[in-house]
Amino acid sequence: MAFLAAAASVSCAPRSSSESTLVMDDLPLVFQNDDVVIHAIDEHTWVGNGNIVYNESIYIVEGEERALLIDAGMKMDDLDKIVASVTDKPVTLVLTHNHADHVGAVKYFDEVWVGDQGGEQSFPGFDGKVNYLTNHQVIDLGGRSIEVFNAPGHTAESVVFIDEANHVAFSGDAFGSTNLLMTMAVSTFIDTAEQTLQMMEEKGIEKMYPGHFGGDNPETVKRVQDLRNIAADVLSGKVEGEKKFGGMTKGTVLDRVVTAEGVRFNYSKKNVK
Repeated sequence: MAFLAAAASVSCAPRSSSESTLVMDDLPLVFQNDDVVIHAIDEHTWVGNGNIVYNESIYIVEGEERALLIDAGMKMDDLDKIVASVTDKPVTLVLTHNHADHVGAVKYFDEVWVGDQGGEQSFPGFDGKVNYLTNHQVIDLGGRSIEVFNAPGHTAESVVFIDEANHVAFSGDAFGSTNLLMTMAVSTFIDTAEQTLQMMEEKGIEKMYPGHFGGDNPETVKRVQDLRNIAADVLSGKVEGEKKFGGMTKGTVLDRVVTAEGVRFNYSKKNVK
């Protein structure tokens, strides 16, 4: 897999619309079994949805020479073979973050790439090579380049994959797919949201495909703005979320939730700092 210092300018897919609604069944169906349903977003980009944790999503992003598989679902048996039936390009697995519903099929691959901000990472049943992605690293797929963008908040190692030429990105759970579970300090997420908004403006990113994509819930500039504003209100004490019955992610108990602007912002009271 080649990593270059600068992105190529040739696009493999048409410019994506800023339209925020999509009926998944209107997209061409390219694969389906009991574990995953894969639709074509365009000629060189596909989304696959599992059925265990609210449409846990994978993405296949193809260039002229290589393809990326972004995330590995919860239970997607023989995912390597499934992906090979969609693209004939050599495939590299990269992760938006290390949560069970995004790493379930890692064991079918020889190596995996994950963000470098969360310390050493391991995956159940996986004995291959773990590689680490760095902020602003560029992945050259041949005529299509994907940039890594650190986005801590949901987890420390969370990253967004930017497809600047096509005005889209792939954001995993960094902004929650309308239900953000935030394990880190509220101020950390605010910094991430502000940097992401700047990135979206500078690179013309119109929407980000999330980790649980149902068609009508892409992350948009407004979504990121709304989440930043909610987080700022929580940090300032202007808003305190309703108490909720726990829920744990990455060892953090999420005991508060703010519901506003069509999203849920779940956080730990101890992380209001």
